[in-house]
Amino acid sequence: MSRPIIVFTDLDGTLLNHHDYDWSAAKPALAALREREIPLVLVSSKTDVEMLALRRELGNTDPLVCENGSLILIPEPLLAPLGIEVDPRSISDHYYYDYRGLPREQILAVLNGLKPDYRFTGFAWMTDEEVAQHTGLSPEAAALAGQRKASEPIVWRDTPKAFEAFERDLGKRKLRIVKGGRFYHVMGRCDKGDAVGRLQQRYRHHFGATPFSIALGDSPNDLDMLKQVDAAAIIPHSDGSHLEDPALSQAYLAPKEGAAGWNEAVLTLITR
Repeated sequence: MSRPIIVFTDLDGTLLNHHDYDWSAAKPALAALREREIPLVLVSSKTDVEMLALRRELGNTDPLVCENGSLILIPEPLLAPLGIEVDPRSISDHYYYDYRGLPREQILAVLNGLKPDYRFTGFAWMTDEEVAQHTGLSPEAAALAGQRKASEPIVWRDTPKAFEAFERDLGKRKLRIVKGGRFYHVMGRCDKGDAVGRLQQRYRHHFGATPFSIALGDSPNDLDMLKQVDAAAIIPHSDGSHLEDPALSQAYLAPKEGAAGWNEAVLTLITR
């Protein structure tokens, strides 16, 4: 019997093109995953409302990792197969919300306290139109991006030296900062990697065997996730540059950017 497979993927710049958020070039690989009944777990800095909308669009039925690992959503029908027993009060609209970070209100209180000392702005201080300008999203989609529960994206406008001090100040307050494709993300002491590790354990229960795990990403905030799996794939950026780290020396480098590169990487790795 062949070993079960599970795929974890970043979204922006990986499954979704960086500039237009299109995923149509990935359709052959998405169809292959469905045909082989391989779970595809979406892992992103996006909010739950953004990811639920995309999940419906993709016809995906697997768990979601939102806000860089700060929040995991498990569809209610998967709770028993994954061996998860929960308080019914933590189920909302047929999803179990597993909070792993700190509430956004707590994060914003810290950032407000640091604002006099550093130059930065976050979604909480922007209008939907300003978020749209920074992201390339429509104002309606930007409004969904602003509905955060456990993290805050920021635009850094200060010096690299000030950033080091800012990072230390966040650490003293039990927060961390990670770099995504467009923004820095301030969050609790969690990341995509430990959320993926948690789901790997759940799928081990589900399959009755340790699944072969694949992850795809393009940005520094994907690094913890890429280190967590059996096979990592790096999606390059439009200028040909790509994420580099000594831990990724064996990673598969996709030949193209965005959804087209994701498609080739998934088809290559699940065939291997």
